[in-house]
Amino acid sequence: MSITRIRENFIDRTARKPEGKMAVRNYNNPKAHYKSFNAIMKLLQLKPEDTYCEIGCGGGVLLRIALEKANKASAIDHSPDMVDLAQKNNETAVKQKRAEILPGDAEKLPWKDNSFSACGCANMFFFIEYPQKALGEIYRVLKPGGRFAMATMSKGILGKLTFGILYKLKIYSNKEMHQMFTMAGFSNIVINNNLGWLQMCYAEKT
Repeated sequence: MSITRIRENFIDRTARKPEGKMAVRNYNNPKAHYKSFNAIMKLLQLKPEDTYCEIGCGGGVLLRIALEKANKASAIDHSPDMVDLAQKNNETAVKQKRAEILPGDAEKLPWKDNSFSACGCANMFFFIEYPQKALGEIYRVLKPGGRFAMATMSKGILGKLTFGILYKLKIYSNKEMHQMFTMAGFSNIVINNNLGWLQMCYAEKT
């Protein structure tokens, strides 16, 4: 097996589509992601009346945090192991029908137009093959006035060396990201790198 294939298999199993015992253990308590989780929650300022959706929910930890504020939430992930883990980590909310966690694709969301007042996405946008399509889908499922907050890897030196060159993942400059949000229809767009290697994005559907 080539080095490229070995690298791709490693990225798939640990991050792009996590599976197996090690991935379940890591995503059950993703310590490296809490900084981005907190930043997303600060941007969204969720309230009890919010209906929240999450794209690429992993083990469901950010979803669980969101459900401390929002009354109802939905989430997707394309990894069966992560869907199972997220359901376990939000078991009470699922039983109460306050949360649904589904297998799904960011480029073809399973929800109707204008379904949610807020949406979050943490540490997975660099895996999306067609980012413009995904942003368009997020815009579609948000209600007018809906908010979207996302944390991804910035296109700084660290991002270029690790995610760009080593892992061959998709990272974007602030200008590129702003243009994609604009093309998707969003307004009140704010893209910055105030948290070092993280690129934080916020936008609204008018």
